[in-house]
Amino acid sequence: MATVSIKPIEKGCIHRICSGQVVLDLATAVKELVENSLDAGATTIEVKLKDYGSESIEVADNGSGVAPENYEALTVKYSTSKINTFNDLESLNSFGFRGEALSSLCALSKVSIVTRTKNEEMATRVEYDHGGKICTQATAARAVGTLVCVKDLFATLPVRHKEFKRNLKREYGRLISLLQAYALICTSVRMICTHQAKQGSRSTVVSTQGGGSLRGNLVTIFGAVTAAAMMQLEVDLSVLGCHVSGYLSKATAGCGRASGDRQFFFLNGRPVDLPKVGKLMNEIYRSFNMSQFPMVVIDFKIPTNNYDINVTPDKRKVFLQEEKTLLAELKEVLLGLYEPSRNTFHVQKVDVRPSHKAQEVTAAASNREPAVELVDENQRNPTGEPAAVKSLERDDLDLGRAAKR
Repeated sequence: MATVSIKPIEKGCIHRICSGQVVLDLATAVKELVENSLDAGATTIEVKLKDYGSESIEVADNGSGVAPENYEALTVKYSTSKINTFNDLESLNSFGFRGEALSSLCALSKVSIVTRTKNEEMATRVEYDHGGKICTQATAARAVGTLVCVKDLFATLPVRHKEFKRNLKREYGRLISLLQAYALICTSVRMICTHQAKQGSRSTVVSTQGGGSLRGNLVTIFGAVTAAAMMQLEVDLSVLGCHVSGYLSKATAGCGRASGDRQFFFLNGRPVDLPKVGKLMNEIYRSFNMSQFPMVVIDFKIPTNNYDINVTPDKRKVFLQEEKTLLAELKEVLLGLYEPSRNTFHVQKVDVRPSHKAQEVTAAASNREPAVELVDENQRNPTGEPAAVKSLERDDLDLGRAAKR
């Protein structure tokens, strides 16, 4: 058997392999760009999709923009302005921190940006190759901020690209749900997402006004009826110095949903997955409303040194200190919140006025003809008159004749 030598993987191959693990799907690609806009201080973010994102994705903002000296470093892997050392993660206040997103998107698609800072009179358009190197650079017209355009996502990974195209609408649905999460929690940011199919005009799928409140965003995104079916939760837990705020469905029948498809959990304003919290909320809610699941929009404010966000590439999985204690306290809060509804019943208003049909029946009864007596000719009373054996209403006689016919 021949000896197998161990040697380093070629640098370009490493880049493509790792990039496929950072940008997993359409939702992840757009999430990374939206988070970059938020970290740049944007107050308006617009996401434009063509053909459900398979043709192109554009994310434009009015943030601080990218300075000319950073154009090259922008797409270099592990280059970022958000942290300098590992210990910075304990006081992290930004959404991104690894410096992988734009580098990975370059490896998987065609990337270009148009950006301008407040110190520049004109914007600059920069196009990058799959290695993250600058291909072309030219001046352009644009207000302060950045526009990132991504075309042909996953085109460099044939199998991934084929799977992406095959499940395009499902990927699009996940993306919209994720954008709803950011639109809900970013109350000071005006967020718009539009979509243009291959054949058809552009339509708005998510829109918020910015400068509002969490409840205001609930009304804007899901409607006033949905917001009215939810109640506010605002409580301080003793564990981890945690403050819990948000909204969740009332336990009244009809206020919940048929499935748990609208449950949004946040950690210091960051959308995350908290499966144990979700399971707890579903179990408690269904003990009061067995036929439905709650809609949940809850933000947990916890000091940054009490959790670890650096677990998965998409930063959705979180490790919490004293998670069991937090769940126990949250359970008591939820039970106390829902307990009053156990003895509350929804009563519909009853109209005591007689219905139109009842009025017709009453009128018909008052117009009936006098009763008719049936007699037996063989039986007579003492005066010699035939004896009455039964008294029937004229209507009864008419019914009898009709039956004989």
